Amino acid sequence: MNVVEIALGEVAEGVFELRLPIPFEDGLVNVFLFADGDEVDLLDCGMNSAESVAAIRAATSKVGAKRIRRLVVTHIHPDHYGAAGTLAGDGGADLYLHRLEVPLVNPRYVELEHLVREVHTYLLVNGVPAEEAEVLSNSQRALSQLVKPADPAVQLDGAELLNMGRRELRVEWTPGHSPGHICLYESEDKLLFAGDHMLPELSPNIGLHPQSTPDPLHEYLEGLERMAAYGPRKIMPAHGRPFHDAAGRAAALIAHHRRRLDQITEIVAGGEHSAWQVALELWGERKNLYEKRLALQEALAHLQALAVEGRLVKLVSPSAVRWRPQPSTA
Repeated sequence: MNVVEIALGEVAEGVFELRLPIPFEDGLVNVFLFADGDEVDLLDCGMNSAESVAAIRAATSKVGAKRIRRLVVTHIHPDHYGAAGTLAGDGGADLYLHRLEVPLVNPRYVELEHLVREVHTYLLVNGVPAEEAEVLSNSQRALSQLVKPADPAVQLDGAELLNMGRRELRVEWTPGHSPGHICLYESEDKLLFAGDHMLPELSPNIGLHPQSTPDPLHEYLEGLERMAAYGPRKIMPAHGRPFHDAAGRAAALIAHHRRRLDQITEIVAGGEHSAWQVALELWGERKNLYEKRLALQEALAHLQALAVEGRLVKLVSPSAVRWRPQPSTA
């Protein structure tokens, strides 16, 4: 029995989930094939590895299709966008991508040097020791090897109605995890293809960093409420298994982030902090480079949200970003 026979399953009529291997998260990413006779439309495409691409091609054949017509990508993280350049363009699929993701591709995966320098400065001003900042700023290089970029045939804004297989799905712009993250929603059967926006067990990383929007946490929480308000009957996430209670899951994720905001307020109440100090107090010292960067980014997103809400004061200079308690008005 080959990997495709194990990993491919029909999650709704004419819609098939393919689980592809990745080296992080829970070890798998879910991509979705929408069958339409001898053509198929694909939502996300995994990493650009021989194993992953072969699984997609085998799954395409298995659902009775001869070619991939459209490739819609929820966001440009390697496990969702990695194989885009192998599958799209030059006679391949048409790539659909939110326009806020498009300018992130080249600096992240092609012309790395400027982004590496920018990240290095960002790490230093947020309190990361110089030796660790040097190592962490170069950690992007390894991920870039798992991605083959492609230019989009269509740039999305959100609110578009797309034909995927034999279904019509509405593009929902849900920033936070990435500036141009999208979900797809089908109103007839109330199906939500949630990408990394709403996961059944994990909380996606919501980070403030040189390529993020200025207030990603508030954007993310608003998007959760908006998707839950549709009342989807079935949610197909990019990681984990399909689930049904969107309102309950959204409420749990919102409560999780509200608790974290309160925790950070208590930490900073003890005196002025850098984001790195806050991250260490919240999560402790991490050995994994990827986890260290995610922890800093997550701490910064919450600190920024607290400053936007007026609960903390943000202080900036060319050499440092610091956070302190809001002075008492009593």
